[in-house]
Amino acid sequence: MKCHNCKSSIDDDSWFCDQCGTKIYLCPECHTPGKGERKRCGMCGSKLAPAEELAGSNTQPQKPQRTVVATKLVCRQENIILDLHNGAVLGRLEGPYQAMLSRLEYVSARHAQIWAEGDRWIISDLGSRNGTAVNGQWCYNPLPFRVGDTVRLANFYDFVAE
Repeated sequence: MKCHNCKSSIDDDSWFCDQCGTKIYLCPECHTPGKGERKRCGMCGSKLAPAEELAGSNTQPQKPQRTVVATKLVCRQENIILDLHNGAVLGRLEGPYQAMLSRLEYVSARHAQIWAEGDRWIISDLGSRNGTAVNGQWCYNPLPFRVGDTVRLANFYDFVAE
């Protein structure tokens, strides 16, 4: 697990980051780490809780209920369908989607990258000017997405994972 504040590796059973002292928050349902108090899990949407509160619980992490793997991102407003390719860059001037994204003026030349991980996809912003988000959560670190999730490019173009 990584600290969301300083990005240091920390033990999965830690309550605080050993390097910077940041309090660790986890999802009580799927045990995914999150950014803090009053935030929601990026995987299942449950309210995060301090790791110390979950330490005594004997509950095992639950597998996400959605198991259908996304195969495309669909932007209805721009009539664009992107078939997902592992490791692909999304950008106006780079990657396999450049012909379709070239007319989207707010998308950076090299905007984001996606890759498959089990039954989900991960997206990482590549320092784009206008950002990337999944279900309204800004992509400061790589974020997972699955079928039904909305990936927003450049704070303007919404792509639904199908």
